[in-house]
Amino acid sequence: MTQIPSQGPVVGAKPQPTIYTLMLIIAILALAMTLVLVIRNLIAEPPAGYGLTFGQLFKPLKDLIPGR
Repeated sequence: MTQIPSQGPVVGAKPQPTIYTLMLIIAILALAMTLVLVIRNLIAEPPAGYGLTFGQLFKPLKDLIPGR
């Protein structure tokens, strides 16, 4: 009775390092675009945003609410 020789485990090839670099650049761009959109929405005038100044973004919330 003949046997088929066993093959070792098949190891997949890793992607090239340029793929990881491209994915990192895309992730950084997506994060930067999200940050710009959020800050723009906070600084825009009230019908389209919240009307905050850039300095108010970094103040504690209790300083921004009148009467507290």
